[in-house]
Amino acid sequence: MRFRSIFVGLALFATSVAHAQHPVVQAILDSVRIDSMMLYLNELTGEVPIDLGNGPETIVSRHKNNPGNALAQAWLEHKLTQFGYTPQVQSWSPTGRNILVTKPGSVPGATALVFGAHYDAMPGGNLAAPAADDNGSGTAALLEAARVLHDIEFEHPIIFAFWDEEEQGLVGSEYQAAGLASNDVLLRGVINMDAIAYDGNGDKRMRVHVRPVANSIEIGDTLVAVRGHYDLDLDLVVTNPGATYSDHASFWNEGYGAVLVIEDFGPDGNPNYHLPSDRVEFLDIPYYEKIAKLAIAGAATLAVPVLDMVQGVPSAGTGPLFRLSAYPNPTEGDLMFWVESTVSAPTRIVVHDALGHVVAVMHEGLLPVGKQAFELSLTSMAPGTYAIVAEQAGQAPAVVRVVRTP
Repeated sequence: MRFRSIFVGLALFATSVAHAQHPVVQAILDSVRIDSMMLYLNELTGEVPIDLGNGPETIVSRHKNNPGNALAQAWLEHKLTQFGYTPQVQSWSPTGRNILVTKPGSVPGATALVFGAHYDAMPGGNLAAPAADDNGSGTAALLEAARVLHDIEFEHPIIFAFWDEEEQGLVGSEYQAAGLASNDVLLRGVINMDAIAYDGNGDKRMRVHVRPVANSIEIGDTLVAVRGHYDLDLDLVVTNPGATYSDHASFWNEGYGAVLVIEDFGPDGNPNYHLPSDRVEFLDIPYYEKIAKLAIAGAATLAVPVLDMVQGVPSAGTGPLFRLSAYPNPTEGDLMFWVESTVSAPTRIVVHDALGHVVAVMHEGLLPVGKQAFELSLTSMAPGTYAIVAEQAGQAPAVVRVVRTP
């Protein structure tokens, strides 16, 4: 099996600062709205009607053979278009359709992160299939992620994937994964959300399923770190080897790194699983919000948010000059960077990894006027993206991103 994922910049270092937070990721978490998620969930599960321009309609069932499946597809396209995306419909049969949108990355050639959830439902037949937990919860969380992340710049593209026919054997996700693999497309990784809102015993336990396929274990480690860094009150258990009953397994089968984010399915199973009684009223909403935030923050971390600063360019205006530059970049190990300043002022220069950890302090104290050179060795650090950040009193921070190649 050919491993098709690329893993960069996610290793944890002993020199890291405990509970480090990336300001952009924290801002994203602050923007996640549980009321928005619940609105999507109530519409998707038929608790309230929707209106796509033809008057009020109700999604009674999202089973592949029920008209509500096509209505849910149209509703997803409508919502994503409202958020500013151009949805792509990926079809393999008259009824089977994935709904995909891609948010471009800022770094040319950077590998994409797939962030997904299945929207189809059980049971079949003439029964209602609200499927609030499995998997309205993951679908609504993914919609909220698409809304919140739309205007945030990331180095890596993000593909928001709403998969169909998971309940018939992971059909939609396998169609996407096989298509990517057949074209030798490399991925940053895959995060799959499935059934993330039921906590019957109130113990806050949830699971991240991994296997030793490509960078799956490292993606799981990232989610563990995110839970701690952003104080998400969850009892996170990593399951290895992970289960293969959801869409992440389609990507494992093609050699891609992937994880499943899920409630404590099995030990604390939802008694309404695949029944018409899988409704919103039986969900644990605070628990749901935390797992959704965990997955969204994990995806944002993996996609590497771009700090809202201009690399290597002086601050706007006519004030003093303060800027950074680095060479060679990318580098296999050592590099030089320079800090230029027209004033002498207290300055702190640190190096962050992709998770926002401080992995090196290069300078702390008075910085002379002029151009100061620093040597940075990344030889002992994992391949990936790092940020050199220089902060000087009275100036906007200067940032340059550097890439350590394998």
